[in-house]
Amino acid sequence: MEFGDLRGILQYVPQFRDKLFVINVDGSVVGSDNFSNVVLDLAVLYSLDVRFIIVHGADQQIKDLYAEKYGDELLVHSDEPTDPDLLEISIDAVSRVTNLIMKELTAVGLKVASADVIIARSCGVISGVDCLLDGVVEKVDKDSLSAFLESGMVPILTPICFNESGAGLVMDVDSLVFKVGECLGANKIIMLTEDPCIATSSGVEYSVSAAREVTKDQSELSDRVNLLLGKAAQACECGVERVHILNGLSDYAILAELFSNEGVGIMVHRDPYGQIRQAKSSDVSEILSITRGAVIGSELLPRHSADIFSSIEDYFVLEIDGNVVGTVAVHFCESLVELACLFVKRNHEGVGYGTRLVAHAEKIANARGADKIFALSTQATGFFEKLDWSEGNLEDLPIDRVDQLTMSGRNSNIYIKFLSKSEPRVSALD
Repeated sequence: MEFGDLRGILQYVPQFRDKLFVINVDGSVVGSDNFSNVVLDLAVLYSLDVRFIIVHGADQQIKDLYAEKYGDELLVHSDEPTDPDLLEISIDAVSRVTNLIMKELTAVGLKVASADVIIARSCGVISGVDCLLDGVVEKVDKDSLSAFLESGMVPILTPICFNESGAGLVMDVDSLVFKVGECLGANKIIMLTEDPCIATSSGVEYSVSAAREVTKDQSELSDRVNLLLGKAAQACECGVERVHILNGLSDYAILAELFSNEGVGIMVHRDPYGQIRQAKSSDVSEILSITRGAVIGSELLPRHSADIFSSIEDYFVLEIDGNVVGTVAVHFCESLVELACLFVKRNHEGVGYGTRLVAHAEKIANARGADKIFALSTQATGFFEKLDWSEGNLEDLPIDRVDQLTMSGRNSNIYIKFLSKSEPRVSALD
């Protein structure tokens, strides 16, 4: 890890302090070899004063106990309701999982408690089928949960809950997690599943509307993840800031997701993720830092801090969780605008941030009455043709820019666009 990465990681610490996370851990994750790593990740969050609630499942353990007792395979997610025999097995399996979680978390210094804070009710009869001992959340005891959290305890909630008469009911864990998160207005809901979630090394982020669109096409996702995406979108609409769906069988999944801009799982967010704002003097060093590699590779012109300071009002940055990940400059010359210093960090390429920066630059240019925008690039051959930009020539440039280009010897290609609606995409430009 480079020290630059450490700087980015540390910026998250004050952002997460005293925030509330609701964390689901699938039973298969608890029973895996990777659970010890999950415990260490949770210990890190605890040491940073993050408040969190754990809601665990036990599907795998219930299946194993059922097979041990009856010799048959149990389809946990089938439409078959929970009968008294299955409830007895479920209580046994859930108790074992709860005890294991408490043991492991206590061993790394966390104070934990199994919390009876959910009032359940029977699901009743659905589509003519009596759901027997399956339950749904009737009420979340927010005051008791708050008391646990304020005392420094980590509450652990299980999928076995009780109705007002004390009868045990088996809950759908996913629904329980999201209900608790929504009732408490959690900052994050984190789902640690056994599903791979994504096929790339970096994470994927969706707005609420985008998540709903993805759920319509189930070909790329498992049924479980597809369902979680729908629940995540609903949770964000109910006030949860972000929902993270992670493969809990991967090392460092929680830390890699939360303490990096790119993440490793699926994130659904309520707010626009990544803010473009006017650059400030305090951003100059970061702009120089993230573009240094592009300058060395001759993708961007070298710029000195004094140059950026003197025209800071022309610069805009794209910021994610307080970290600058992209930049663009919009220089004005009469009725022309130059789009310059456009760059997105390497590990953030391919997710549309360059597109957003260019669109923002065009919006600024339009607002100020510019007729045409141009850009110079040595390494974007073929890029602008896809965006309805045209190849230009020296006559399209202001005279002073022609002189600078000639003296530089870079032989940059010239691209122009009469300002209109477009969706450009780029990584680095002069």
